[in-house]
Amino acid sequence: MANDTHAAINPIPGHNHRVATKLGDFTRVSRLSAMTPHEEWMTVLADGTEVVVAARGSGPSPLGVEKAIAIVQSRSYLEKRAIQLIAPFLRDEGSWRLLTIDFGAEAHRYESEFLMCFAFVAANTTLSGTSPYFEVGFALPKQRQTEDPVFTLTVKAIVGIPFP
Repeated sequence: MANDTHAAINPIPGHNHRVATKLGDFTRVSRLSAMTPHEEWMTVLADGTEVVVAARGSGPSPLGVEKAIAIVQSRSYLEKRAIQLIAPFLRDEGSWRLLTIDFGAEAHRYESEFLMCFAFVAANTTLSGTSPYFEVGFALPKQRQTEDPVFTLTVKAIVGIPFP
């Protein structure tokens, strides 16, 4: 998975400080988006899911952190919606693993509020660098202020699926 942006996350040398939030400590990282490095902030949840937000000044974007907290709190529902969208792509036995919730440059690149990146782990195997993965973008179309926000879901990237 040479183009896997999630494998291209590296702490920036000399920027080891952390910023504490309700989600955990965010650390500054450098990631590739469209083959261009971006400084962003990342925390890892207890289940190993990475949460990435854009950098603002010398810390994580406050709005990005607020959005991340709200999405993580309702992630069970959002994960189910995303998996309903991507499950038909793979009919094999196995399970879906949420790897990353991205509010940074990659989400912006795909014109999404955030991305959820899932890997498919085939039955009787473990997650590996060759596991197929899907990025699902969640976007908020323009709405009237009186309407409840409704996300539109779109598959933004698919990597590692063998086609006949």
